[in-house]
Amino acid sequence: MRILADATLPHLSSLFKAPFGLTLYKTPNEIPAFLHDHDILLCRSTLRVNATLLAKSTVQCVATASSGIDHIDSEYLQKNKITLFDAKGCNARSVADYVVATLAYLYQQNKVKGRKAGIIGVGAVGTCVIARLQAIGFNVICFDPFKEKTDTTFQYCTLNDLATCDVLCVHANLHHTQPYPSANLLEDSFLSSLKPNTVIINAARGGIVNEEALLNQTFPLTYCTDVYSEEPKINAKVVELATLCTPHIAGHSIEAKNMAVIKISQQLHAYYGVPMPRFTLSREQAPLLSPRDDWKDCVANLYSPLIDTCILKSANNKTHAFLTQRQAHTTRHDFAFYDTRQLTQQVRAILANP
Repeated sequence: MRILADATLPHLSSLFKAPFGLTLYKTPNEIPAFLHDHDILLCRSTLRVNATLLAKSTVQCVATASSGIDHIDSEYLQKNKITLFDAKGCNARSVADYVVATLAYLYQQNKVKGRKAGIIGVGAVGTCVIARLQAIGFNVICFDPFKEKTDTTFQYCTLNDLATCDVLCVHANLHHTQPYPSANLLEDSFLSSLKPNTVIINAARGGIVNEEALLNQTFPLTYCTDVYSEEPKINAKVVELATLCTPHIAGHSIEAKNMAVIKISQQLHAYYGVPMPRFTLSREQAPLLSPRDDWKDCVANLYSPLIDTCILKSANNKTHAFLTQRQAHTTRHDFAFYDTRQLTQQVRAILANP
């Protein structure tokens, strides 16, 4: 079984030993030359996988080391009997960390005006974010019309109810599935119904927030985003508008990227009936965090989205900056990685390390 894999993914040679054969690509332009004699394409969320890419290929399986699959034409794969694997849930902690880091900055800038938060999309990420926000002290309401039918864990609200919130966190999958498509869910009429200075944190997919409608709003909103509608060709006006804007790295902690590739490896080995190779991640010594009563200072010390924001805002070529920053984002740990025994119980809960 021959795998064509994105060279930036970690631990590939250790996780895919014989009988798998491994070929690495560094840029999407290299892919077509290999697809005629490879069985598996292992990619990231930046690659558009569709009929144009896969026509006349020998690919039997597509695996994406990401939670979302909106970059993949699933219908084409089904029609051509190509199996799809993803890494859903592996980056939940990392994205929740990102939301907490965003809120820490906004609090320090006095931009959070109340304690009512709305979560849009209650999957693995949304569930993690709910726990963090409750630890901070938010009253949280949840919107997820698909899960509402089967899940009794949360009291679900309507889209209109979200207009009463001070903070909105977007964590839905991007899809067009009726009767509740998430594409352009936050459009002009919804955005116009929000309170002035409502905080919107989008760490899901760019297409869920209608960027044109966002740019046309005449009253103040605090928009913080990690995602954009036409990545990597991001809209410079959205970057200018945003209080915080990062290059789709919310889920890119070291632990999240490791777990994504491990999960894909497990799925592919099971699919082909091959035993997993022995693999153990080397464990770094977790730094001991100094006692802090203020969770915002603690979080800002671990990760601040302001750094990436300043780079992206100042870049003349936004596309190049987006791609370069994203590839360079390789040193951030999950907050749960750190030794938090000297911190207060509340701070440990905010860091997901109680």
